[in-house]
Amino acid sequence: MDVIPLIAAIIFSLLGLYICFDYYRFNNNAIKTQGKIIGYEEYLSKDSNNNKRKMYRPIFEYSVDGNVFEIRSKTSFRHKIIPQGHPAVVLYNKNDEANARLAKGNGAGLGVLFIGLSIPAYYFGLFG
Repeated sequence: MDVIPLIAAIIFSLLGLYICFDYYRFNNNAIKTQGKIIGYEEYLSKDSNNNKRKMYRPIFEYSVDGNVFEIRSKTSFRHKIIPQGHPAVVLYNKNDEANARLAKGNGAGLGVLFIGLSIPAYYFGLFG
């Protein structure tokens, strides 16, 4: 039994489960509405090799009952996923409108990826 891959497997699987759970919890009660991309926050991100890459964080707005909400997305992308000024589908929960998400890019795929990465790590941790 090798402890390092086993610890990595546990961390990856817990992180993947949390992401999937958060996706399900949020989307289970989410209300869809139309919003609009009003801009992008650009920043440089460094990878493990110290290579820099430009990333884009969408800023969008939408309204509920006459109240306009301007949201800076918590999710970043390598490209501007929706052109500025164009409509976008927004998901929000009633009484928590300030924590809205764009429907595009809001998926459980990252959680599934982490769970998938944990499988070989479990194997190497237990049998390697």
